[in-house]
Amino acid sequence: MSSIPIQNPPRDEVAVLRAENAALKLQLEESARSTNQYLQNVAHQLTAPLNAIKWSIEALKDPKVHLNRKMKLLSSIYSQGTILVHLIKNFSLMSNLEADHELGQFREKPERVDPLRLAINLANDFQPQAAEGEKNIIVDEITFSEVFDDKRLLVVKNLIAQALSNLLENAVKYSSLQTTIEVEAVQMRIPKMGDGTWTGISVQSVGLQILPVEFQKLTERGYRGSAAKQKIPAGTGIGLYLAERVMSLHQGILNGRVHGSTATFMLLFPESRIK
Repeated sequence: MSSIPIQNPPRDEVAVLRAENAALKLQLEESARSTNQYLQNVAHQLTAPLNAIKWSIEALKDPKVHLNRKMKLLSSIYSQGTILVHLIKNFSLMSNLEADHELGQFREKPERVDPLRLAINLANDFQPQAAEGEKNIIVDEITFSEVFDDKRLLVVKNLIAQALSNLLENAVKYSSLQTTIEVEAVQMRIPKMGDGTWTGISVQSVGLQILPVEFQKLTERGYRGSAAKQKIPAGTGIGLYLAERVMSLHQGILNGRVHGSTATFMLLFPESRIK
């Protein structure tokens, strides 16, 4: 009986396989490093507000602390609590959005949402945090009346609330002291997006200057600009990434503009989402 000779693969194929194997190994190592760094960052982000709340509660228990000081401590606890809830929602949203994108649909049913009421409620949530830096959040109700009239947004409320919260949180965190953060309703045409009208909500603040090369990367997961990292070393870099993903699910876009130290970010919806 004759035997069938075993043929070895050509040397060039072996070389290609080895190169691919080495590349995959490097990718896995980089992924492991990134994951480890991200988890450490998450732990720090959650620990910081919890420690602040703990310190404030300890101070409230001191009978020597005056009433005015206690009122400020209560405001601080509310502010840090808002930060904590916001962070937890973002981390939860990360996994949920991946599932929604894979399914190609929402896990919750879209509903008609009053954009003005949404903006006012979220602005009120972040106002105590803004006040700590002598900043103020103003919702321009006139623009909402002019742009939306009696129409509503047909959206998943929790998702859009989180996207707008991310814009507000960034504005509060990176704006300059004693400045005003403006929330307005906007409507515009974007030539490269067709002939339709885009309607939504904008958040404008004055603060850090963003380099053009960095501006293009702000929606990348985990990316933070150099000025942002210098002002606040700890950060997740997922706020704008999540906002863009949320808008994509709604067939909308996250639009940003920077002029000097003034930054404007907008959640823009197509006409099909205005009902």
